[in-house]
Amino acid sequence: MGRYYTRATSLRGFREVAAERGADLPAMMRLVGLDPALLHRPDEQIDIAAFCDLAERCAATWGLPDLWLRLASYQHLEILGPVALLTRTETDLRGALTSILDNLIIHSNSLVCALEEDGDMAALVIDLHAVTCPARQFILGSLAVAKNVIRQAAGTPVEFLEASFREHDGGSRSAAESWFGCPVRFGAERNALYFDRAILDRRLERNDTAYHAIIRRYLTTARQEAAGRPGEAVRAEIARQMELGSCTLENVARRLRLEPRSLQRQLKAERLVFRDLVDEWRRARALSLVTRTRLPLSQISEAVGYADQSVFTRAFQRWYGDSPLAYRHRDAAQPAVP
Repeated sequence: MGRYYTRATSLRGFREVAAERGADLPAMMRLVGLDPALLHRPDEQIDIAAFCDLAERCAATWGLPDLWLRLASYQHLEILGPVALLTRTETDLRGALTSILDNLIIHSNSLVCALEEDGDMAALVIDLHAVTCPARQFILGSLAVAKNVIRQAAGTPVEFLEASFREHDGGSRSAAESWFGCPVRFGAERNALYFDRAILDRRLERNDTAYHAIIRRYLTTARQEAAGRPGEAVRAEIARQMELGSCTLENVARRLRLEPRSLQRQLKAERLVFRDLVDEWRRARALSLVTRTRLPLSQISEAVGYADQSVFTRAFQRWYGDSPLAYRHRDAAQPAVP
C-alpha cells in the first residue's frame, strides 16, 4: 500500500451504479490492482492512486462523466466511520466540522481539507496530497459528499452559494449544478464549497453526553495511529496550512499541540527538516497543478506560495528539469492509459 490511502467505505455505491450500467465492477477493480473483496471490507485502506484510477476508468468506460455525483447519493456522514461520532460531541456546526477535519486522517490521509471563514462567507476547501494521476472524479465526489456531510451535521437544510473545481468540467457541468443546487465553476483556483458563514453558528442537538469523553479518547488514539511517525502528521498539517496560505513552524506546532523546539527535535530524530517538508509539498503540489489542471501559471505560482512567477518557474525547472509550460505540453501529448 502506498503512503496515501482512503477507506473502502468510499467504494459505496459503485456496485449499484455498475449494476445499472450492466458493468463488470470486479473486473475493473482487478484491472487497477484492487481486490474486489474490498467491496465487503469497508474499513480496509485503499491506495489512493489505484482508487482514483478506478474512478476515472469506470467513468470513461461506463460513459458517466458525472459518475461520482451518482455515487454521492450512497455516501453520507457514516462513510467517515468513527469520525462521524464527532457530530455528537460539539455544540455548533463550526465545532463539528472543525473536529471532523482534525480527525479526517483516520478515514483518509490523502485528503487536504480546511474550513475557511472570510467576512460573511465560509468555504470548505478540499484537495489531494501529492497525487499526479487524474483525480477529477475523486475531487468531484469529495465535494459532493461534503455537501451531504454538512447538511447531515447541521441537521437542517443548508443552501450553498457556489462550488468550484480546479479541473475542467469533463461533461458534468449540468449534473453538478443540479446536485449542488448553486452555480458551479470549473477551472477555478481551488476546489471549494461556499456557504453563508452564519450557518457555522447553528446549534446542534447533543446526544450521548456520557460517551463524549470515551469518543474523544478513542479518536485521539486512532488519529495518532493513523498519523504514524511525527513526520507524517507534520506533512498533513503543512498541506492543510499551505492551502490557507499561512504555514509556519509555529502554526504547525500549535496545531499539533507541541512547542516549536519539541517539533523540530522530533523531526530531527527522523532526519527531517521543517523547511524541506514545506519544499516537498511545493514540489508535489506544483506538479499536480501543472499536469492535472489548466490553471494559468500565475495562479499555480501563488497556490504553491510564490509571489513571483519567475521564481516559481526557476524552482520548477530545478525540480523537474523543464519549465512548467513545457512540462504541461509534454504531459498532455502523452497517450491516455487505456
